[in-house]
Amino acid sequence: MVLRTILFVLFVAVSALVFSWSGHEGLTYYIVKDIVPDEMVKITPYTYQEERFYNLSKLVLEDVCGKDTMEAWEGALLPPNPSPVDGKVPAWQILTVYSSEPDWGMDQGLGLSSYQFLIGNSQGVRHMKYRIMGLEFFEADKSFYYFHDLAKEAFRKGDRYWGYRFLARALHYIEDLSQPYHNTPGEVGEILQSLFDRSIMKMLMNAHYVYDDYLAYLIYSGDEETIRTIEEAEPIFLKSEWHLVQGIRELALSYFPKIHRELKKVFGDRLKERSGNLKSFTVVSAEEFKEADKRGDLVNLKRYTLELVRKVSSYLKGYLIDFLKTVRSF
Repeated sequence: MVLRTILFVLFVAVSALVFSWSGHEGLTYYIVKDIVPDEMVKITPYTYQEERFYNLSKLVLEDVCGKDTMEAWEGALLPPNPSPVDGKVPAWQILTVYSSEPDWGMDQGLGLSSYQFLIGNSQGVRHMKYRIMGLEFFEADKSFYYFHDLAKEAFRKGDRYWGYRFLARALHYIEDLSQPYHNTPGEVGEILQSLFDRSIMKMLMNAHYVYDDYLAYLIYSGDEETIRTIEEAEPIFLKSEWHLVQGIRELALSYFPKIHRELKKVFGDRLKERSGNLKSFTVVSAEEFKEADKRGDLVNLKRYTLELVRKVSSYLKGYLIDFLKTVRSF
């Protein structure tokens, strides 16, 4: 009963979040651009009977390459997104554009879990995998496996467009699992404190927001060290998709204490006072990140983030190389 109450209070605190590791398009672009085949892929219609159901009012099935699907501040350096040529788009572009597709609303407004009432939405069910006091909740790992298998099916049918598009969705969910706050909402003591102190609840919610936005800030501000870190990460090959999921989750959880500590140290009471919503940079703006960076306040946060991103990039490059080698024979 106590645990149920703790979960209710905590999950209500974070129920307004988008549960998105911001910068999916940029992160994916710098991971895939040098390792996917240099091929133009014919755009094909969606012809699949799926086990999973979606919010059909927000599900996008037509091709949107070349259209404005990314939101960022003025002057942000976004990945290239050219219009299709003769009904074809490059493989890297499919992976880049559609790596953010699960955040366009397809997972919202659904009934997915008996624990869903605790968080008030279905987006988090599919995009997180919380570990709290030895218990686990939600199914971002299942989302990754689901689209990994669908991508294989599409490639096996010779449908390379949807093969890459489903693979992009798989990348989204495994990237979500690399975000520490997608694996745990806070320290155990903070979870207990949040029962009695709403400012702690707001702080946990806003810390999640800020760290989502921090990666987007690094990538879309064109930070050379960040981009070089992703591009130069050497592939790491794991035994299976299960090992990939476990490796990335353990990595994210191992960085949580350091990253959480730095966010609280740098942004302090701001995390307890400001209110976030579904738009990015509502707690800490891109300009505020820039100013904190100039002051040297973000040195440790950046170091930990790039260590995490380097390892994640290595894991995902190894996964993609192995996956594309497998489907090449289909």
